[in-house]
Amino acid sequence: MDREIQDLLQKVKEANRKPFWQSTPQEARSGPMLMALLFGEPPAVERDESFTIPSSQGFDLPVRLYVPSKAPKGLIVYFHGGGWVIGTVAGYHPFTATLANRTGCAVLSVDYRLAPEHAFPLPVDDALAAVRWATSSEAVQALGVEPRTVIAMGDSAGANLATVASRIHNNAKPARPVDLQVLAYPVTDHSFETGSYHEFAEGNLLTRNDMKWFWDHYCPDASKRSHPDASPLHAKDLAASPPALIVTAGRDPLRDEGEAYGQKLKDAGVPTEVVRGEGLVHGFLAMIHYAPSAGRAFEKMVAAIEKAAK
Repeated sequence: MDREIQDLLQKVKEANRKPFWQSTPQEARSGPMLMALLFGEPPAVERDESFTIPSSQGFDLPVRLYVPSKAPKGLIVYFHGGGWVIGTVAGYHPFTATLANRTGCAVLSVDYRLAPEHAFPLPVDDALAAVRWATSSEAVQALGVEPRTVIAMGDSAGANLATVASRIHNNAKPARPVDLQVLAYPVTDHSFETGSYHEFAEGNLLTRNDMKWFWDHYCPDASKRSHPDASPLHAKDLAASPPALIVTAGRDPLRDEGEAYGQKLKDAGVPTEVVRGEGLVHGFLAMIHYAPSAGRAFEKMVAAIEKAAK
């Protein structure tokens, strides 16, 4: 483990902050995001604009489009993390601006509806609306160029939405499918009984009790949690899913379910690479300028995106 991550874990312990699972959603949302604390100033992007796209129930879905050049190589649809309960496009601005500049791809950052006010499946509806927009002629008009590749990407609960939406979209055999999914420490199952859930239940930023709290808000009806649109590890047919890069964190309760999902994609014949970031903790995308190992994991994602967008 990088010394920087060890220092961070010690500071978090000393701060003795109220854990998510003992908080209300409003309290959890009011606290500082790790991204804001560690990432630094966001870089300038050639074009950065906000607008809405239509989603279910007449909802106008807010999105933010970053275009790093006049001819972006591809389009990344990005879903932020936060257990479906916290997190915003604004909070992820430093990262998504960096992602656009570093990959040469436009990034559509999606402010999907949050639980518990908007529980499952409404965030999935928003994710699918964003993916459909990204693969439509409207995206071409917004970018001013046909993207060579369309990528669904996210971290944690956002990675869950990215993989679910891309599978649903590609299953419909659209004219323009999603070409790649890039998933950082994804939520793929509702079980809290994996080896990594027990080994890293406490002390590594995300805890087992926190994840129980997130699931209770996102999908309060436990009988629905095995639905493949909530727990993609339970999907019976993943064959239409786009090729995948999954990057897990070695010291994360979600590690085992992310790697099990990667194996299930492989078993379905989907070209999939699974990379474990040894010594990394949940949320490491906020640390790419802070901890060397987090930066290396991010560069792995960048390389996969650049390869897909050639």
